[in-house]
Amino acid sequence: MAAITTALQICNLGLSYLKIPAVDSITVFTSPDKIIKETCGLWYDPSRLEALRAHPWNFAKSRAKLVKSATAPLFGYASKFPLPTDFVRLRFLGEDNYGVVGIDYDLEENDYILTDQEITTSSAVNITAITKANPGVVTAAGHGFEDDEIVIIEDVVGMTSVNDVRVKVDDATTDTFSLATEAGVDIDTSAYTAYASGGTVTKVDTLAIGYVKDMTDVSYFDPLFVTYLALVFAKNICYGVTGKTTLRRDIREMLFETGNQARAVNGQDKPPVRVTRSSVIGARRRFGSGAGHTDNPKYVNLN
Repeated sequence: MAAITTALQICNLGLSYLKIPAVDSITVFTSPDKIIKETCGLWYDPSRLEALRAHPWNFAKSRAKLVKSATAPLFGYASKFPLPTDFVRLRFLGEDNYGVVGIDYDLEENDYILTDQEITTSSAVNITAITKANPGVVTAAGHGFEDDEIVIIEDVVGMTSVNDVRVKVDDATTDTFSLATEAGVDIDTSAYTAYASGGTVTKVDTLAIGYVKDMTDVSYFDPLFVTYLALVFAKNICYGVTGKTTLRRDIREMLFETGNQARAVNGQDKPPVRVTRSSVIGARRRFGSGAGHTDNPKYVNLN
């Protein structure tokens, strides 16, 4: 069988499980088979996201360093971080990559992650000059910043317009960088009061995460995932296009078997790291010796 590389092929694979003839489009809803095409177009993306959320598939793994939001949560946590736009499921928090067990966090509106743990902070770097130019250029010896990182400037004397403003680093060299807004627009400091002295610049707190991304390119899909997704899709449209509950039950049984196989092979591709810290063993040691202190456990590497 030829490689599956399009959403249309996956939909037709799903239709084959329902003994329904293949369609020629899931985006153009014309006769013949107009209703089937509309149903396929309606259910493909929800089925794909359902399948992606079901397991941390290797082909859809990604990482990101999130920049702390300028707006704090209303209560409960001190920090929140905007999630990537292609976020589907969280895999781990923090650069240690030990998963999320024992870490206090919350997801809000599927747009933010709220936590006060595993956050990376940075030291302030002294500023010695800021030019009046478009864009303005900051001199801070050995600052260590890279392009596109978000920093905040504080305590500048003279050019006070830059104080307490989050800016994006641009055109970074060893000792200088240009100022841009967080959206990437150059900041014109020509009309600002001249820089006099002082000031610091600090990289905004970041949070390293691993996550399952919203993978849309079918060419990246693992072959076992293709079969799994086709069955998820068939399960979701089965009753609507056939009206047969017994067939839907059979599809669910096939889905269960295929899902187990796909997850098992996916796990074998990246074997888990041996557990080095166990809450059970740790508790035995602590309480067996009369100690009452407990630590947050970190378990299996979910990379």
